[in-house]
Amino acid sequence: MNIVFFGSSEFSLSAFAACLESDHKIVLVITAPDRKKGRGLKTFPTPVRVYAEARAIPLLAPENLKSPDLLKQVKGLKPDLFVVSSYGKMIPDAWLKLPSKVALNVHPSLLPRHRGAAPINWTILEGDKETGVSIAQVTSKLDAGDIFYQNRIPVMPEADAQTLGSQLALLSHKVLTEVFGEIEKERLTGAPQNESQSTYARKLTKEDGLIDWTKPVIQISRQIRGLVPWPTAYTFFKKERLQILKAKPDTAVDFVGAKPGQILDIKEGVMRIQTGSGILALIRVLPAGKKEMSAGDFARGRQLETGFVFDASGPAAS
Repeated sequence: MNIVFFGSSEFSLSAFAACLESDHKIVLVITAPDRKKGRGLKTFPTPVRVYAEARAIPLLAPENLKSPDLLKQVKGLKPDLFVVSSYGKMIPDAWLKLPSKVALNVHPSLLPRHRGAAPINWTILEGDKETGVSIAQVTSKLDAGDIFYQNRIPVMPEADAQTLGSQLALLSHKVLTEVFGEIEKERLTGAPQNESQSTYARKLTKEDGLIDWTKPVIQISRQIRGLVPWPTAYTFFKKERLQILKAKPDTAVDFVGAKPGQILDIKEGVMRIQTGSGILALIRVLPAGKKEMSAGDFARGRQLETGFVFDASGPAAS
């Protein structure tokens, strides 16, 4: 079978590899255009572009899929399958008529839960106990097509979005390989999604990372784990952004009289901070313009002491 693969992110690469390792042929890869990133606004290609070019696979990176000439070009390749994994753009209805068999959506959640751009992050942010990979039909409605296959895994309490994403990427390879087998045997069948159970995993913004210390420790912990590696959770030190890379709830009871955001103690490289309910142990941080370090090293370098309070507008001494 001829496959046109759509993908952009690091997550896409496992599904890409499953296509390459199959008995089928990738006739074209479509990815997002190169983007400018960072303070220097350097241009970076997508991981999928790098992967495809290293293997001399034909590739296109259009801004959108509206060009009639592009549609004609893809039609001429006589695709049997579309495989879409973290592409980042909607595929027009006219395109979905091109594959002779089906357009497959490789989605890292248990659809219909967490449709949308950031399913892995929202799985952690909302405290889900399990997640998985869904293979569904691509339709004009976002992540709403019939489900062909799902595989579930538990979400471990310490998992962050990066580690969970790696787990789900590996799982996507396994699941997609099994779906290819079902297609080859002409046994692939789908079931409609239950719309009443659908949720939307919206795209994240930098503002999502700002920690509100009045919230419970479990919610702040999910925020920190759910926003790794981007946009990352953060607080402020004298108007300076301090990114929180690793933390965990502490087993100690609330400190009587402590304010949310207050440092309770600094021991063995860890800062313990009072939240609205529960205590958070800060382990790894990233100060603005500096390298990643332990929370204890940051406190020592800035001469922070017990009683100091962090908040959204900057800390104040208690």
